[in-house]
Amino acid sequence: MKLVTAAASPFARKVRVLIIELGLQEAVNLQDPGAVTPVSNNAVLNAINPLGMLPALELDNGDCLYDSPVICEYLDHIADGSLFPSEPSRRFQALGLQALGDGILELSVALRYETALRPQALRWQEWIDHQNEKIERGLDALESRCESFEPSPLIGEFTVACTLGYRDFRFADSDWRPGRPALTQWFSQIMQRDSLANTIPE
Repeated sequence: MKLVTAAASPFARKVRVLIIELGLQEAVNLQDPGAVTPVSNNAVLNAINPLGMLPALELDNGDCLYDSPVICEYLDHIADGSLFPSEPSRRFQALGLQALGDGILELSVALRYETALRPQALRWQEWIDHQNEKIERGLDALESRCESFEPSPLIGEFTVACTLGYRDFRFADSDWRPGRPALTQWFSQIMQRDSLANTIPE
């Protein structure tokens, strides 16, 4: 299999973390397609994902999967893993936590593009402020739910770890930690896992 990925992509990082957790390093080749932005075309990526978004997984039979939740569940399936519980209450708790983490990521990536790529004269400050408010509410929700996180991480916890890591990577001047002691402690502990420690973007 071939994973089209990029070190800076938090969604691709989530997949790379699961590859390590599931022991699939030998089964998945990583390919960096080069620059990928909302205002550029990348032929390598577009050939696998017509939406031109990372990550994308090309299977050995030529089929392609995209969107990190789909790829992650597929990898867990073929590895006979347990990161997506089958028992309904735990499964939907894990999927709900994944959705919350992914939502914060989507808002954060959109903000990154708005402030890094859009010409300053065209930036919409009211929109920026509202996205930041949504992110803060999402982070507060993570803090309130932190005590219910699984002791052995599932897809939800790994997504949250990648989300907080992306906030550190791209928004270091807006530290998410103040006022969130439980989440801060949890993040420090989960970052000791090799899968997360070895995929920190530079």
